[in-house]
This record gives sequence, structure tokens and C-alpha cells, in this order.
Amino acid sequence: MTITETTQYIRTKKKILKRFILKKEQIETTLALFQKNPNELSLHYKKMSCKKDKNRYSIRVLNTQYRILMTVEGDNTLLACVCDHDMRNKGC
Repeated sequence: MTITETTQYIRTKKKILKRFILKKEQIETTLALFQKNPNELSLHYKKMSCKKDKNRYSIRVLNTQYRILMTVEGDNTLLACVCDHDMRNKGC
């Protein structure tokens, strides 16, 4: 599985890290677990309904209310953004 970060993902991740909302290790641990086993129950891996992107999914950053939004196509994963649960409905 290849994981690619978009510029929007990098921007939102920096903002959250700068505000000390999440730790870098939390995000890295979540992504490592996702890469190892996407069906891990603690990730809450779910398909989202999005008119613009039919392949939009979200996973939960472990033990937080924050989500990582992504587009999954086959073996490729494109990370879209990191946001809290309320912002995910707005697509970040």
C-alpha cells in the first residue's frame, strides 16, 4: 500500500501540531497501524458519502476525536486532511 500526502494534508497536520492538539507520534502510529491492518477496529475505518469524491474514507487518530480523511483507490491512498469530527462533514 502506498500512502501519499497532499499539500492540504500537510498544512492541516502542521496547524494541529503547532496548536499542540495532537502529537506527531499519534498521527504516525495511526498511519502505521492503518498501513499494517486497515481493518483494525480502533481506527474506525469508514467510507464517507461525498458527492465530489466517491472513494473518500476516514480513519480515527487513535484515542482522539480527530480524523484523517483520505481517498483510497486500489492500493493507493491519498491523505486529504486531518480534522476534528465536526469538520469532516465539511470536507476540511
